[in-house]
Amino acid sequence: MNTIVTTSGVSNRTDKEILGFSRWWMFVLAFLAMSVISPYEYAWSVIAPHLGDIYGWESTKVSLMFTMFVICQAFGTLPGGILRDKFGPKLVSVIAGIFSGIGLLVCAFGQTFSYGVVLVVWCIGCFFCGFIYNAAITTCNKWFPDNRNITTGLMSAAFSWGALPFIFPIQGIPKNAPDSTFFNVIFVMAAIISGVIIITGLFMKDPPKGWTVTSLKSKKLTKRPCDKQYSMGEAMCTWQFWVLIVSFVLVSGAGLTFISKSIKFASAFHFSLAAGTVMTIGIAITSGLSRVVAGWISDKIGVDKTMTIFYILCGLFSFLALYFAEAGNSTGFITSCIISIFFWGALYSLFASIVGYYYGEVASGSNYGMLYATAKGLGGIYGGVLSAYLISTYGNPFIIIVSSVMALLSGFILLPLWKHPPVWKTVIN
Repeated sequence: MNTIVTTSGVSNRTDKEILGFSRWWMFVLAFLAMSVISPYEYAWSVIAPHLGDIYGWESTKVSLMFTMFVICQAFGTLPGGILRDKFGPKLVSVIAGIFSGIGLLVCAFGQTFSYGVVLVVWCIGCFFCGFIYNAAITTCNKWFPDNRNITTGLMSAAFSWGALPFIFPIQGIPKNAPDSTFFNVIFVMAAIISGVIIITGLFMKDPPKGWTVTSLKSKKLTKRPCDKQYSMGEAMCTWQFWVLIVSFVLVSGAGLTFISKSIKFASAFHFSLAAGTVMTIGIAITSGLSRVVAGWISDKIGVDKTMTIFYILCGLFSFLALYFAEAGNSTGFITSCIISIFFWGALYSLFASIVGYYYGEVASGSNYGMLYATAKGLGGIYGGVLSAYLISTYGNPFIIIVSSVMALLSGFILLPLWKHPPVWKTVIN
C-alpha cells in the first residue's frame, strides 16, 4: 500500500483513500486521453494526401496545417498547465476534449468551408490538444514522484503509439472510393477523440497539494536537489530552466525535421518510396519505444545524464545517416535515421521528468507547460517551414548537417547540470 506523506512529514491518506481506487487508474485514464490525440501528428502522413486529392489544396497548404499543429499544440500546453494547476484536470480535460474532436472533424468540411476557415478551426483543435498533452504528462509528475521517469516515458509513448489504430482505416481507403468514405472515417475518429477525452476527464483528479508518495520500496523515490516546490516564476528565475529551454529547442527542431521530411529525404537521395515508408513506420514505433527505455535508464543513472547521452547519440547517428545517404546505401540510411530518432524521441518524457525532479510536483503543469510551449513551438518552426526553406536554398545534405549539430549541442550544453542542479537558497535575516 502507498502511504501519502505531506511536506511536513505527517502521514496522510493513501491513494486508495483519496480516490477510492489505485492511483494507477489515473495513469490509465490519462494514457487513453493521450493516445487519442496522437493522430494529429503521427497519422498526419496518411491524412494529408486525402486533403490534397479531395479539395485540390496545394502541398504548401497541407504542410502548413502540420506546422500549425506543432506550434498550436505546443503553445496550448502552457495555459493548459496553468488552468490544470488552478482548477484541476477534470474541467480542463472535458472542455479540451470537445474542441480536440472538432479540430479534426473540420477536415471533412473542406468542400463546405474555405481553406482559411478550416485552418482556423484546425488550429483551435490543435491548441486544445496541448491541454490534454499537458494534463496527461502532469498526471505522472503529480501522482507518481516515485515512478516519475517510467510513467512519463509510457505516457509520452502513448502520444506516438496511439495513432496506430487510426492509421490502418485511412490507409485502407481504396483510391477509387467516394469522398464520403474518407469523411466517414474522419467523423468516427473525431467522435472517438472527443468521447474518450471527455469520459476519462470526468474521472480525473489531482492529489492534495503538499504531499508526496512513499511506498514500501521507498528507495524508488529519487531525492530531489532540494525540497522547494517552485512556482513557474521561481523556476524561470533559475539559469538551469533556460538551459533546458535552449536544449529542448535544439533537439526538438532537429528531430522534427527528420519526422516531417523522411519521405522527401528518401526521394532526394534516390531511394525507393518503400524505403521512405519503412523509415516513417520505424520512426513512429521507435520514437514511442525510446520514451519507455529512457525512463528505465533514467531510474538507473539519472535523468540529466540520460538526456545528455541520448541527444549526443541522436546527433552522431544523424551524421551517420548522411554518410550512408551520400554513399547510396538505403539500408544504412534508413537504419541510421531510425536509431537517431530512437534517441531523439525520448525528449518528451525526459524533459517532463527533469522538470518534476528539479522544480517539484505542485506547479509541474505550469512549469512543464512553459518549457514545452516555448521549446517545441520554436523547434516546430525550424522543423517545419524554416527547414523547408533551407532545403530549397542549400539542399538536403546541408539541413541534415545543421540538424545533427543542433542535436549534439543540445546534449553538450546539459553537462553543467550534472553538478549544478537548481537549489533554492533561503535568505535568513
